[in-house]
Amino acid sequence: MDKKKIIGFVLLFIVALGLFLVYFAFRKEEPSNTKVFVNAPLTMEVYEKVKLSEVVQIEEGSLVQDDVLDSLTLGEQQASFTYKDDHGRIHKASFSYMVQDTTEPLIGIGKTYSVLKGSTTKLEDAIMCADNYDKEPLCKIEGSYDLNKVGKYSLVYYAEDSNGNMAEEPFTLNVVEKFNSSSKEKVKISEIKKNYVKENIELGIDVSKWQGVIDFEKVKKEGVSFVFIRLGNQVGPHQDSIIDPYFEQNIKKAKEAGLKVGVYYYSYAGSMEDAITQSSWVMEQLKNYTLDLPVVFDWECYNRFNSFKISLYDLNTISSTFLNEVEKKGYQGMLYGSKNYLEKVWKYQEYPVWLAHYTDETTYTKPFVFWQLTNTGRVDGIEGDVDIDLYYKEETLAN
Repeated sequence: MDKKKIIGFVLLFIVALGLFLVYFAFRKEEPSNTKVFVNAPLTMEVYEKVKLSEVVQIEEGSLVQDDVLDSLTLGEQQASFTYKDDHGRIHKASFSYMVQDTTEPLIGIGKTYSVLKGSTTKLEDAIMCADNYDKEPLCKIEGSYDLNKVGKYSLVYYAEDSNGNMAEEPFTLNVVEKFNSSSKEKVKISEIKKNYVKENIELGIDVSKWQGVIDFEKVKKEGVSFVFIRLGNQVGPHQDSIIDPYFEQNIKKAKEAGLKVGVYYYSYAGSMEDAITQSSWVMEQLKNYTLDLPVVFDWECYNRFNSFKISLYDLNTISSTFLNEVEKKGYQGMLYGSKNYLEKVWKYQEYPVWLAHYTDETTYTKPFVFWQLTNTGRVDGIEGDVDIDLYYKEETLAN
């Protein structure tokens, strides 16, 4: 091809490209029928999970991504989002919303509270006083009492957070010479097996050093199919972790008997750093073992909660941090808690639950996978009391 023809083709291409660009630069966009509505004014509770799709409505279009609104900070916030119109074109929009805290503090006390005569315990420290947002709500007890004099005292515990939310709990303080010992009815595992075990529900136990030497072959013959074994515990707040002295023996013998095995760790973690450290310790202890059931986070030091100077949201984040680290290593994570604390303390938790509720029929309404229904169980192969559990296999162990 000679040069003149090449030059001609190049010129034609340039002219065509120019016309193409001019057309798209000056053409009018097809009108869109897409309409966007925001349910405003929008006010949400701190830590509440609200998706864009719950507040943004798009007619003849769609959200590009259904994000969760940021609710970690109080006050007016801005949310931006992108959406496609009915022609597939991308647009951006934004709106403002308000994050508020209207949740009253939590006072962890029942109708009565007992202490020994001569106790030096400061009641405001020993009785859990917590807030969802504040790390140190104002907590005080009103009424007169004398810890050196036996008697019953009518008192009121008051709590107030920095956003003006208040709670009060009247209670009777019992100052006693000694605590009354009460013996609970022993529960035979055969009765639980008869009344509860059916298709998709398995029978199990959870054990620690307190059960001593266990004959797992006898346990298996009782109809037990799984066991949670205490791997270890933190000695106390800001203290090291120690392995349960019976852990290695328990996991070895349980596996030899053909039982499914999971483990739990008793924690006093007061920060995310603590949770990561403890999770790493747990993973190190498990490196030579395989598990059939989850690694469970067990935090129960509510009578020391005030000394940690954390919010309830902080505590939930600590738990989630531990369990998230566990799952990064390929294990299943699970939270253990009693009905009362699951409902009042572990409100921001999304991991599967092992419920403790010592009753014939639980009234806990949220999903749970395991149910610890007694701590006075009697099982052949174990001396003394043992916790008995049910495994609801139809419930999911996934996040």
